[in-house]
Amino acid sequence: MRLLVCILLTATLISCTSDPRDNVNATPSDNSSILPRDQFIEVMCDIQLIEAAAKNKVFRNDDEALKLGAAYKETFEKHGITQAEFEESHKWWWSHPQAMKSVLLEVTEKLSQLEGQSAK
Repeated sequence: MRLLVCILLTATLISCTSDPRDNVNATPSDNSSILPRDQFIEVMCDIQLIEAAAKNKVFRNDDEALKLGAAYKETFEKHGITQAEFEESHKWWWSHPQAMKSVLLEVTEKLSQLEGQSAK
């Protein structure tokens, strides 16, 4: 009986110490400036395309930092956000690893779809 009580007490303590940031369904509060999941996924897709272009040296013979800055600015304007909002959102989503994992999976799926469409 004593063993059972110890096991139940331990299980209760462990369940109380779970980190809410590990929730795959974590979402920012509605009144925060954090980008909602769907919008953050769209912005991240565009950011990944910019990063891929830079990595593949698409911006040859130009000031790469200047071109990257302009591309980021254009992306933020396209989505109606500021760089600060993106950076704050990026930080929030990365502080929720399970939710971010699902975001990155969806970003990867969207980029794969775009790649498939461009191959046609």
